[in-house]
Amino acid sequence: MALLDKIQQVLSGRASPQDEKSLEMSNDESQLQAYVRSKVEEVRASGTRISHESIWMTNIAYVLGFDSIFFDTTQRQFRSSNYAGQYLRRNRLHANKLLPAIQNRLSRLCKNPPKWDVRPNNTDHENKEAARLSKQILESWWDQEELATRRAELYMWLQQVGHCYGKVLFDDNAGKHMVDPVSGDVSFEGQVKFEIVPAFEVFADPLAKTLDDAKWIVHARIRKLDYFRAHYPDRGQFVEQEDAWLLSLQYENRINSINAFSGQAVSGQKPMTGAAIELIYYERRTKNHPNGRMVIVANGVLLKDDELPCGEIPLVMFKDVVVGGKYYPESLVTHARPLQDQFNRILNMKADWTNKMLTGKYLAPKGHGISQEAMNDKSGEIVEYNPQPGGKIEALQVPIIPNYAYEETAQLEKEINEIFGIGEVSKGQLPSASIPYAGMAFLQEQDETRIGVVTEQLELAWSKVLKLVLMYVGSYYEMPRILKIAGKNAEYQVKQFVGADLKDNFDVHVIRGSTVPGSKVLKRQEIISLHSQGYLGDPADPKVREKVLDMLEYGDIAEAWLDHGVDMAQIKEQIDEMEQGVLPPEIHELDNHELHIQEKNRYRKTDKFRSLSPQIQAIFEVDIERHVQQLMSMANPQMAAEQKLAPQLKQTQDAVAQMSPQELEQASPALSKPEQPKSPQSVIPPQGADNQ
Repeated sequence: MALLDKIQQVLSGRASPQDEKSLEMSNDESQLQAYVRSKVEEVRASGTRISHESIWMTNIAYVLGFDSIFFDTTQRQFRSSNYAGQYLRRNRLHANKLLPAIQNRLSRLCKNPPKWDVRPNNTDHENKEAARLSKQILESWWDQEELATRRAELYMWLQQVGHCYGKVLFDDNAGKHMVDPVSGDVSFEGQVKFEIVPAFEVFADPLAKTLDDAKWIVHARIRKLDYFRAHYPDRGQFVEQEDAWLLSLQYENRINSINAFSGQAVSGQKPMTGAAIELIYYERRTKNHPNGRMVIVANGVLLKDDELPCGEIPLVMFKDVVVGGKYYPESLVTHARPLQDQFNRILNMKADWTNKMLTGKYLAPKGHGISQEAMNDKSGEIVEYNPQPGGKIEALQVPIIPNYAYEETAQLEKEINEIFGIGEVSKGQLPSASIPYAGMAFLQEQDETRIGVVTEQLELAWSKVLKLVLMYVGSYYEMPRILKIAGKNAEYQVKQFVGADLKDNFDVHVIRGSTVPGSKVLKRQEIISLHSQGYLGDPADPKVREKVLDMLEYGDIAEAWLDHGVDMAQIKEQIDEMEQGVLPPEIHELDNHELHIQEKNRYRKTDKFRSLSPQIQAIFEVDIERHVQQLMSMANPQMAAEQKLAPQLKQTQDAVAQMSPQELEQASPALSKPEQPKSPQSVIPPQGADNQ
């Protein structure tokens, strides 16, 4: 069968006859690939890993709506915890209370994206500009990788399993394609990518308590054979198909197979067709390997033995519930599963009670003569008793479901929400209609404090991810890249950069508390109160109003400040021109001179202005002075007129001083005595004169 597969590969063009040559590896290379596989075997065979994989699979099944089941690690299949001999099943009537709780928590975790800043290495102007460029690159990369929506998948893995991994890598097969003008070879510019790595694919040092404490870590993933040929041209063609010996990677197929209702077990080892397992071994920096080590193997073939791309392990752990001294964090689903089982058990009992009692029951003496077809379990039940004098058929008083049955389900639902940290405020329910604003803020703060423990862990993880992104950009972006920036106030900028422009400014800091899901209603009320009292600045200042509207998060408010945005765009353009030594054109009297003075004077106080040459600084000062003079002339028109006529008066005085006495005597009447206006009578035509 293997021979037929190879022949088919040759005929289809995926392999060539010379690929049939066996790969000859040295003894050290063979030992190295065996060492990597032994590390994976060491972790997967440990009891801790096996028990956790069982918990993870059971949690996922509960999220999908199943209950009263568990994943049997010995038989590698789901089994029922209530009935022997039965496997994966749903109750006839069930209510999934875990999924809404997870979705509520997911929406709160994804509500606010992380906000970050990049700290410069020193106070030099170049490093400050490089830090600003790093921040802009991260913002562009965040949109490029669509992390605003992909975070939902990452946080779902986080809640189902308890943790998840994020991986930063440089994909040399992504981005725009480039053609070598000499050889004609086609290549790609490459991009920094972000991958969401489930916990099933990662095997860490079993002695580690945290990921930072792990000396090594292995990322295992199923890849098609074409992948190895494309990414490892030297030895990728020698990788052959293998069986799914690493069952952790087959769990995704099992998860997909239990989406639909099925009464049979999900078991069996599904073979991998045309695929193999890629093992990437990461080792931290040591004396023997100062930049760390990265070894990639697949089915006994050593594909790569190199140092870490940026000297750091590119995996970052996102945690849910941290337990001291325990590498694997806990999932809240694990602790809510018993309550879900009890909830559905009571729900089924109430349903059975209703089905049996709703049709009614009737008392009848024996020998009543009612045919068997007249009453059945669908139309009603006949309850017989020994006949007595005066006995007759009558309806039986059916007992009702006791109130404590309803109270029990309500209490179970409340306890499930308590486990997930969902209070009444988080569900949009007011404890009381008369609760004051301060009380609402207090309850909201309690919910934020509960989930703030998790968001702080996530913020730390995102800061590590963004730091790795900048390190990869600084190392791999050798060709010029285009950075497109669309700022506020109709400000647009397109510029080129390379990785060296970052100047190793990789210190990313995610602002603490930026991802905490707060209430927009309470936040807006507080902002409006501060704005009306003037704590945020002059309420009449357009800049302050624009800032307040942006803080209120009302969406697109650009039209409300269109004129202001146009003025800011003009100022920004003139500042860019003056930085190049170009004096802006003559000012117009209709320009926003006050805003020009404010923004350009603010720029004059920055470190960037002080780094400019004295000639360029003089250009800024001249431009600011022109706007000041224009603003003064508009404030005092009479003074402006006198200042405007002053050069003409000076010119006249100079001309008079140069005249001879004879010329002065001839011109003195014209200079000393102004021309008398004609009387109105002189312009009236005589009577009878022709007015034409």
